[in-house]
Amino acid sequence: MTTKPFRIRTVTAFVTLDALDFHDGGDLEAKIGQCSSLLREVESRLLKHGYEVQTVRIATNPFGEWLVETENGGGVLTDDAKEVVVARLQRLNGLLGQHDINFCSLGPSIHPEQTTSICPIIVSVFPGRLSCSAVIEPCDVNASLAAAKCVKLISIMEAFVDFHSLIGDGSHVVGGLGNFRFCTTTCVKSGIPFFPAAKAPSKGLGNDNCIGFALGLENGAYAGQLLREAKSIINVQRVFSHNWKRELLPIQKVCIDYVNTTKEVACQKYRIEYLGIDTSLNPSLDHSGSVARAIESLEEVRGKFGQGALAAAATITASLQSIPNVQTTGYCGLMLPVLEDHRLAELGTLTGSSDRLDIQKLMCISSVCGVGVDTVPVPGDSSDENLSSLMLDVAALAGRWNKQLSCRLFPVPSGKAGETTQFDSPYLCNSHIFYLD
Repeated sequence: MTTKPFRIRTVTAFVTLDALDFHDGGDLEAKIGQCSSLLREVESRLLKHGYEVQTVRIATNPFGEWLVETENGGGVLTDDAKEVVVARLQRLNGLLGQHDINFCSLGPSIHPEQTTSICPIIVSVFPGRLSCSAVIEPCDVNASLAAAKCVKLISIMEAFVDFHSLIGDGSHVVGGLGNFRFCTTTCVKSGIPFFPAAKAPSKGLGNDNCIGFALGLENGAYAGQLLREAKSIINVQRVFSHNWKRELLPIQKVCIDYVNTTKEVACQKYRIEYLGIDTSLNPSLDHSGSVARAIESLEEVRGKFGQGALAAAATITASLQSIPNVQTTGYCGLMLPVLEDHRLAELGTLTGSSDRLDIQKLMCISSVCGVGVDTVPVPGDSSDENLSSLMLDVAALAGRWNKQLSCRLFPVPSGKAGETTQFDSPYLCNSHIFYLD
């Protein structure tokens, strides 16, 4: 049991890969090895200071820059190119297994053709270490339709013979679970430690020989403690500023001290950089760890996550983004993943009630806090067009306000709106399937 008021959900390393890394004499093993050494050392130092570290992860630059051997990284995937993709994924997957790293985000697709042809392959690889995303610029219908097709295919990939050689026993994709490791993104920058939106800088930006790292938290229970102390929106800024600064500065010192020790190592091939902490409020699956329930404790929030929740979300987000003297990175917002927050999941089951949580309410709150529409179960027969339209709405919101937003949808095979999901995963709870149209 942790002695601290919250857990470290992830220490994520960011590395820029190149196609040449996979050639004979390439640097793939060295880069993954350096990431692993970094992650284990930071994890060890945090453990010594009493912090529980749940996961260590690696994120790469957009996979089109290193996974495929084509001139521009786009275009239709030929059979020969697919063989290269699969071989490189299996090699990377094997290296991650050797280093006991179970989470690796391969960056986003920036070409619609690769979204439909490569992203499902990435998600399919057993045992589910690999994740990815797809960039959707505002009003890019081609990109959103490609992402919608991808989401639909991932939800039923266990039935396709084409994936059988990759998915193993299929436990990581059964019943639509594969979409836990895919999302769309808009205005998302490198340095987010949370998956599947995490990505490293692209090649040629001066970071090719740099490995950065950032931390993400699991802090729903502590958020509840602070918001109960605040009682009112009026007091949130003061309470958050004082308490988060006190709790995060020691973590920051551990990370900076580690970076300083790496500077003393002669002839080190890769420069190590501390990127910061993503201060986002992030729920746990414990009932006490619900972020939605924490927000409901404020006296201005009426009913069941009702009126006042938008104002609370805006105030909390502003406070998280202005903690004194703390170096931040990533979303630094409010995470409201329906299938990872018991209270949100419960609100999604309130049939026939004005208190029932729906997609439009999630979109409304995302307008002031991020992170977007996250882990939302939708009917398995949702059309590509309906999925695409929702993704476009999220992209429009992000583009209009220059917000880092993502959209992660779970089409439930054979599932109808209003039915209860039956996910069997240590990372998810269950709710009703949301109405999409």
